[in-house]
Amino acid sequence: MGRLHLGTIFGTTITLDFSFLILIVFFVVMNAQSAGMQYALLWAPVLFISVLVHEFAHASMIGALGFGSSAIILQGMGGATYNERRARPWQDLFISAAGPASNFLLAWVVGLIITNVPAASRDPFFIALLPLLAYANWFWGVLNLLPLGPLDGNSIVRNFLRLFLRERPAFIISIWISLIVGAGIIILCLLRREFFIAILVAWYVWTSWTQWQFFRSHNRTD
Repeated sequence: MGRLHLGTIFGTTITLDFSFLILIVFFVVMNAQSAGMQYALLWAPVLFISVLVHEFAHASMIGALGFGSSAIILQGMGGATYNERRARPWQDLFISAAGPASNFLLAWVVGLIITNVPAASRDPFFIALLPLLAYANWFWGVLNLLPLGPLDGNSIVRNFLRLFLRERPAFIISIWISLIVGAGIIILCLLRREFFIAILVAWYVWTSWTQWQFFRSHNRTD
């Protein structure tokens, strides 16, 4: 799909892939019937802000560790930050953790605004937007801490293991944690009839499985 360059912040380029618009449309349509179209449309700025903050936190940590500028792409399943680097395990661990941490921080700041800024409790737009923004960032932060590839949680697990193990066993352990935990979450969600989360996690599990198959096909586990 096409892409639109949105700008550059502190050397980090930000690009919008049009597949990100599909994600926005999906959330709007999914919430339009139950919450109304006006409220559902708030997902557009909420998703844009939440994902951009998350990815920019990765880029900022990369820059703070001395690896230069990055390229952020907002795309179908969220976003990605690209940077060519040869980082140590502890550095990659910090880079991975920066994303979810930024979402929790943003949710906390929005909560402070809701409780301490009078306009936030008077203006109908902010009354609708801010709680949704806080909720979305708590959810996005928690989701990204799950040890499922390609989420940050799996990168955190793998890079933590790399502190003590070589790259190959660290990858094998982390990928199987992703598969096992993911399968458990899917079963739990199906039992609770939370089908959207089940489908989302199933996609992450499939991604981990394809990574494992690629790993095996190149005889890297022999």
